Amino acid sequence: MGHYCRLCGRVRANERFSGHGHRDHVCKDCQRMPSEKRDQMERLDEILGFLHQSNITAKNLARLQQLCSHARPKIAELAALILEIGRAQPGKRNRWLKLARGHSELFERAIELLGLEFFEDLLSGYGDFESPLWQILEEYRVAPP
Repeated sequence: MGHYCRLCGRVRANERFSGHGHRDHVCKDCQRMPSEKRDQMERLDEILGFLHQSNITAKNLARLQQLCSHARPKIAELAALILEIGRAQPGKRNRWLKLARGHSELFERAIELLGLEFFEDLLSGYGDFESPLWQILEEYRVAPP
């Protein structure tokens, strides 16, 4: 039975992990990756992980505030977006539908940064094929703002 590498997402053999790799859940191949690339992957996973929580807490908002000043512009921009989303709609229940209806400019920015595929994967992952959000996403696909 292997171990899961949280960076590459693969289940690898026990020999593919060093001592610290076991603890950090990072295989030897990912440990050899340049530190800038590895840091970017870890920060993006951290930021997107806030969206999967049931509630974006005050501690999460403080962490996102720190990440807004990250050296990489992509990470800083995404952190700023998730920070605004967390302030506008901290609860997960119908978060995207409420943003689409009540905060359309924020929802448009989310579509620009995350892409329509993110929302389609999210909704299909929930098995929610009757959501009104599908129709809103289709409108953005046909005539983007």
